[in-house]
Amino acid sequence: MSGTDPGARLVVITGVGFREAAPVASSCNIFTSLECKPNIGAAVALACVRAGFSVVAVARTKKKLERVCRSVNELEPTASIQFHAADILNAEDIRQFAADLPQYQQIDVVHCAGLSAGSYSLPDDNPYLSAARTPPELAVLEFEAVVKSLLILVQAFLPSWRRQEYARLVVVSSMSGIRAFPLGFSHASAKGGLHLAVRSLALELAPLRIYVSEIQPGMVNTGLYDSPAVADSVRKIGRTFGYEYGPEPLPQMSSVSVANAVTLCLSSDAHVLSVAMVSRGQFPHLGS
Repeated sequence: MSGTDPGARLVVITGVGFREAAPVASSCNIFTSLECKPNIGAAVALACVRAGFSVVAVARTKKKLERVCRSVNELEPTASIQFHAADILNAEDIRQFAADLPQYQQIDVVHCAGLSAGSYSLPDDNPYLSAARTPPELAVLEFEAVVKSLLILVQAFLPSWRRQEYARLVVVSSMSGIRAFPLGFSHASAKGGLHLAVRSLALELAPLRIYVSEIQPGMVNTGLYDSPAVADSVRKIGRTFGYEYGPEPLPQMSSVSVANAVTLCLSSDAHVLSVAMVSRGQFPHLGS
């Protein structure tokens, strides 16, 4: 990875990718093709370059990262965006990656690894499983993908952040982390652990001028809810709270909506602690 524009803040974004509803040519722009759905990380990358930040996109799959960066540059030809293919659970790789970044820039991190980033595979791509159908190893895999990876990132970037005037860490978690629901043993426990980990970090790191924010989105149109198994589970969950979702597509916000919340946290002169958001039509309660 080469150097970036020294006049801009550098934002490292994890979990950058997209889903394809059907195979499309690799030359298609993932943000404009009707067959592609950018995930939150990809939407954040585009929003950040439009806000004037330099971006380094991080995920496992090099080919997807190449397409995301190319798609961003097609829409924003002057954008400063690069990528680093890595497993964010590989602590040594992430530590070296952080150390190799240009230290003359302010470095901020947006952590949005999870389901849509392809961090782990699920039966029928469905995270909403009954306790009877939940593979015992899934609870550990999902927890590691979102919580352990956050600790690895924080430990890798702390040396850089300590040298900076201030730093921002934005964690995209989920409404699943603050409200329990049936069919959520693995998913809700992982996101609940992430929520408390973020709150702990916010308290611990604020005296060091490292400002930690949490974005808690509900259903986001990243392609996850296109699965009939997922949609069926969500309808069952909705009935628990008095919401009868009809046969039409489930109410989902765009990934751009979440990206806008992330750029607010990065740009505001306030320390934004958390942003909870659901799509219009999704049950809006904050607790269990």
